[in-house]
Amino acid sequence: MEAIRIQKWLSQLGVASRREAETWISAGRVSVNGQIVQTLGSKIIPSVDAVMLDGQNICVKTPPRVYWLLHKPDQVMTSRHDSFGRQTIYGLPRLRTLRFLVNPVGRLDYRTEGLLILTNDGELTHRLTHPRHKVPRHYHVLVTGRLTERQERELAAGLQLEDGKTLPCELRYAHGKKLGASRGSWYTITVYEGRNRLVRRLFEHFNQRVVRLLRVGFGDLRLPEDLKPGEYLQLSPEQIASLKRSADLH
Repeated sequence: MEAIRIQKWLSQLGVASRREAETWISAGRVSVNGQIVQTLGSKIIPSVDAVMLDGQNICVKTPPRVYWLLHKPDQVMTSRHDSFGRQTIYGLPRLRTLRFLVNPVGRLDYRTEGLLILTNDGELTHRLTHPRHKVPRHYHVLVTGRLTERQERELAAGLQLEDGKTLPCELRYAHGKKLGASRGSWYTITVYEGRNRLVRRLFEHFNQRVVRLLRVGFGDLRLPEDLKPGEYLQLSPEQIASLKRSADLH
């Protein structure tokens, strides 16, 4: 039996995301065969080693895999808890009584709305968010002004940000919109990486403030027009297969 890192095993079980599992390990909450483990690279053999969280056995019965598409509302955190007391996706009425522990595929920030995949398939989550696969993310963006043609070309070609140069993306001006005494612009943009607040930072690079940001697509998935904020739906077998192809998971 092959050894596996503890955080990866917990993620595959759907017990926690890899990030949450790393936090548990660092805090000394996880033990293996009665010994507290705090080294993130520690491995176990699932069929041999006894793993406990806070002194309680971790259930190794694998739950059924679930794949959902959530329409994340504005002003909601993509996390399980928030230190400032803001609402999280798990506090939404439709998600409060879930029978399964599901984790988001990537994150949408507090003020970003739209398509968010929820699943307990840890391997798929890892692959979809890994930069190597360059899974496209599609957004509609409303900003307070309008980029020049030169700025549009520069943004699409890749910008040098504080965390490195961005990958080329697809950018298209959609139409203008009146914003009180001024006039803003709607853009559609497709990016191929999941950096923190990437779309906002691309426009802020040119002093354009983002008024609204909506993710409308991830891979081949699209946000249904009739899916209300806070609601979710189960992905079809064809949609799940499409996601797995995007992640080179067959």
